Amino acid sequence: MNDNSLPLAGSLNSSPDSLYTAEATERLARQWTKNMWNGLLWKQVSWLGVPVQQWPTDLILMQQLIFRLRPRVILEAGVYLGGTAVFYSSMLNMMQIDGQVISVDIAIHPEARVNTANCAYSDRITLLEGDSKSPATHEKIQQLVGGETNVLVCLDSDHSYAHTLAELRVFARYIPVGGYMIMFDTVCEIVADTPSGNPQWATDNPLRAVREFLASQPTDGPQFVIDNDCEKFLVTFCPSGFLRRVR
Repeated sequence: MNDNSLPLAGSLNSSPDSLYTAEATERLARQWTKNMWNGLLWKQVSWLGVPVQQWPTDLILMQQLIFRLRPRVILEAGVYLGGTAVFYSSMLNMMQIDGQVISVDIAIHPEARVNTANCAYSDRITLLEGDSKSPATHEKIQQLVGGETNVLVCLDSDHSYAHTLAELRVFARYIPVGGYMIMFDTVCEIVADTPSGNPQWATDNPLRAVREFLASQPTDGPQFVIDNDCEKFLVTFCPSGFLRRVR
């Protein structure tokens, strides 16, 4: 879609009806995503007092996915201050799911240890320090996961193309047919040209990794597709990042 061909809301040259077309709404949502990302509004988002640094529509979507899938293990790469670990564990508790959160990062921030230890659902959270794509780390993950097959994977660590592609390939093994692997911050490609962005993100980003991962899937291995229904709120940090295993 060519963004320049669509009217912006409030354009003097646009008829009132043209401002409410699906195309105009999509363009407005895309521009709002760029503006609020550039304005760092996402840094104000917290859950139970802990910074989450996700956009609220994505958190609502994750809540819906957890309710539908009822995962016994939520496996996340990227911990930062522990906000998403607290969020996921609280969802499991609220929905009365007998599950756990395994949060992996190459270096666990001291505040993340404090925040997860002090939350009401700390018994559901395991912090694991290590490279999220290394065999040694995945040996530990597999020990923690055990024989559980109902696993939801959330990837939100190093956002470089090479790292995220390696993560997608190594974490795919945990997902059951019908399950999901979510690559967060695929929005990096979209916001590369904003004042707060980085021009290098135009090519070095998770969305490029998602495209390569999908294009290079082995025919005899797990098969994933993009679930566009997960972008129903239009404003998301994960465009094309909700991957559903279909085989």
